[in-house]
Amino acid sequence: MIEKLKIRKLKKKIFNRKRQLLWIKKQRKNLSDTDEKKLASQLQKITDVETGLNKNTLKASDVEKFYKELEYNFKKDFLLLKQNPLWELFDELWLVVLIALFLKFFVIGSYRVPTGSMVDTIMIGDNLFVAMFVYGLTLPFAKNQFVEFRNPERGEIITFSEPTPSGKALVKRIVGVPGDTILIIGNDLYVNGEKLEREFVGNTVYISSKGESIPVSQYYETNENGKRYKVMYHDNMQEQLRKEIEKHCRFCNRTFTVPERSYFVLGDNRDDSLDSRFWGFVPRGNLQGKPLFVWFSIQFGHTVLDIIDVRFNRIGHVFK
Repeated sequence: MIEKLKIRKLKKKIFNRKRQLLWIKKQRKNLSDTDEKKLASQLQKITDVETGLNKNTLKASDVEKFYKELEYNFKKDFLLLKQNPLWELFDELWLVVLIALFLKFFVIGSYRVPTGSMVDTIMIGDNLFVAMFVYGLTLPFAKNQFVEFRNPERGEIITFSEPTPSGKALVKRIVGVPGDTILIIGNDLYVNGEKLEREFVGNTVYISSKGESIPVSQYYETNENGKRYKVMYHDNMQEQLRKEIEKHCRFCNRTFTVPERSYFVLGDNRDDSLDSRFWGFVPRGNLQGKPLFVWFSIQFGHTVLDIIDVRFNRIGHVFK
């Protein structure tokens, strides 16, 4: 057993030297005839040893002796010709990094939710895996899609870049698709002339991103597609404050139509969401992806050392 482990370790070291010798043979174009012959000789010896190892005809002592000779000859003849360590590291990692970036931008992205605009569908501190290919593809660090697939439907949760100069990534729920007529009066939402039904669930309390306890009333809202989801409103919000907020609401208390290739989105936590009511429609090209599930959830206070809640029970929570 010890013999096999020793041979395996030596085999790995020999392979590493072989890889470096092959790199010298391929990349160094101005080798002298003498160096080329030495290089070919060393590679042939390595091949012979590998053949012996495959046939189990070599002992650990034989392999160790060969490795010592290989190291001596490599340092004497080829050390200055080997690849720069940084470039060697890049050669080993570039494909891994490329695949990771491809997965992140085109397959599965990861988002951390810092605010309570989607509570309690999405909790503050939820880390989401997002399918980046559902609605189209977006180039790395770009804000708009360059390829489009299917269009989202009413009731779907989407991630998108905010249609403002900041262009930050947000997550909200679609309540209006192109051509829909919408009217928002107070807490009531009308889509295409029909008031969305709400069924009272109960009262609860959630901890805001500032660490405050907020009492809320929860409802199940059902849209005209029959999709049912939970929304909530703050119980203690004073009427005067609500009216003050409505002054900044560009799309409250009036009927409007969602333009072509645009979407109207709201947060499920209606009184704690900066959404389409205030900054307008989400262009089709700004869509990024569709949340799949929570892979971790932790809510911080004012600093990363101030941990409000770690929710292991949220791990694996799927969004439908």
